[in-house]
Amino acid sequence: MSLRVLLYDFTDWSSAGGIPQIAYAISASFRIAWIVVCIALMGVGVYQAFMILTKFFSYPSIIVPALQYGAIDFPEVTICNSNPLRFDLVTKHKNDAYKDIYNWANQYAAMQAANWSEISPDDYGINKGTDRYDKTIRGRETIVLLMAALSDAELKQGTYEAASIVRNCNFNNAECNASAFSTYYDATYGACYTFNYNNVYQTQRAGSNYGLHLLMLVNQMNPKGDRLFMPTTDAAGAYISTKPKGGDPAVETYGIGAPVGQNTQIGLTYTKISRLKKPYNDCTDDDEEVDLYYPNKTYTYDLCLRVCRQKFIYEKIGCADPRYGMLPNMTKCVFENLNDLLKLRDDQNKSSPYYWDPDTMCTCKLPCAETNIATTFTLAKAPTNYFSVMNNRYVPTSYNCYTTSTFGSTNSCIAWYQQNSVVVSVYFETFDFDSLEETPSYSMSIMLNEFGGQLGLWLGFSIITIIECCCLVVMVCLYAIFGRKVVRRVNPEGAHESGDWRITDVHGLRDELDIHEYLDRQKARQYMARMRENGVKNE
Repeated sequence: MSLRVLLYDFTDWSSAGGIPQIAYAISASFRIAWIVVCIALMGVGVYQAFMILTKFFSYPSIIVPALQYGAIDFPEVTICNSNPLRFDLVTKHKNDAYKDIYNWANQYAAMQAANWSEISPDDYGINKGTDRYDKTIRGRETIVLLMAALSDAELKQGTYEAASIVRNCNFNNAECNASAFSTYYDATYGACYTFNYNNVYQTQRAGSNYGLHLLMLVNQMNPKGDRLFMPTTDAAGAYISTKPKGGDPAVETYGIGAPVGQNTQIGLTYTKISRLKKPYNDCTDDDEEVDLYYPNKTYTYDLCLRVCRQKFIYEKIGCADPRYGMLPNMTKCVFENLNDLLKLRDDQNKSSPYYWDPDTMCTCKLPCAETNIATTFTLAKAPTNYFSVMNNRYVPTSYNCYTTSTFGSTNSCIAWYQQNSVVVSVYFETFDFDSLEETPSYSMSIMLNEFGGQLGLWLGFSIITIIECCCLVVMVCLYAIFGRKVVRRVNPEGAHESGDWRITDVHGLRDELDIHEYLDRQKARQYMARMRENGVKNE
């Protein structure tokens, strides 16, 4: 058969709404009108289908917030003294590991005593500071770099020990001691202590009466009045960081200041975030490069930025900032790199070679699963003027205010604690927590429903119609390739000769109907004849 007959045949058996009207049009003008209407509506339908598919393959999503309730793991609580080194221990080791730190501390103290003016000798570049603020910044950077040159064993000689500062500790009203804390050495604050580092402490109750409570000695001075703080330490207290299990404390960035003479109560609320993976989001659960810089730490976006910052620093000055994680083969920055490191402190000039733009220089991804801890804190004076401080049974009683073995009187003991200790409480405000879950906003079922609705509205199409169109395409392709060898000839004008069973059956049905019609007419004539005969007889 010809291509024209093939297409004409399709219009005859198609289930589409308008296409059969082309075949059955009563005139050429009506046929043309139906062709124009079908083409126009097909254009609209194709456009709508394109928009639907475009929307689906853009993989849109929404955030579904929910308030959930349940047991929550108690976080890791990291505590750092605001003073990184004890000056009396630095003085003790002034002839060996702490020689440079001791000499620098004395020169820095001399500069402070001289009202921040120039000093002599100046072996550590203190006079290079242009003003009081600049000299303070240089001083803080100097002690960080001088400490970076020390090993952990040497740092231990000049820092606080957990047993000497954790004087009273309880969790859920049960006693704990210094063994519940693990020690690590922070580049800024020296020895820091992490509670619940092994994730063994859990609480099933919320409120300030539960959670972690501790009395911590800061030790600006000892009971004899000897100074223990370094000259660059401008705040007396502790810094508290709360992170989920495996999180990097980053105390210098996220630490909450707890001043001496105050009870710092830190309330925690959780938010759990769940993001969809590809193709909806380019999030990640892990990053191999970040793991190299921060092994055994939970991946976060901020952790990735810190790695990116460290790589930038190392590329620019050839050494690694000790405050960030580093690779084993990296050289740690020391005092000789001070001036180079200061050049990198948040230069805001975009044309500067030291300008760091995390948006363009970093390729960090958000984590697919994330737990955020929001903190609120309140302060109250502690201890009060008439509260006799008692240490727990795991530490010597010499610092208890009910005895005068160390202090001249109870009042002098309380006054000393008000200047040299902090009280910290960390607890859950509630066990309700916010859950933010990302879900697809345009799923496959929604897409198919809208797709079918649009095609049905504009074209009267269904799945059957689409299958019919596919069959037509196959038949046209076969006709184009093989012609009449594969597609049999269908000729409505010569159905009997063509042998097409569909046309033959139609003709057979027509003949049968004609015979029945002839028989019906014959019966009707016979009936009328009998009726006339009966009428004559009755007369």
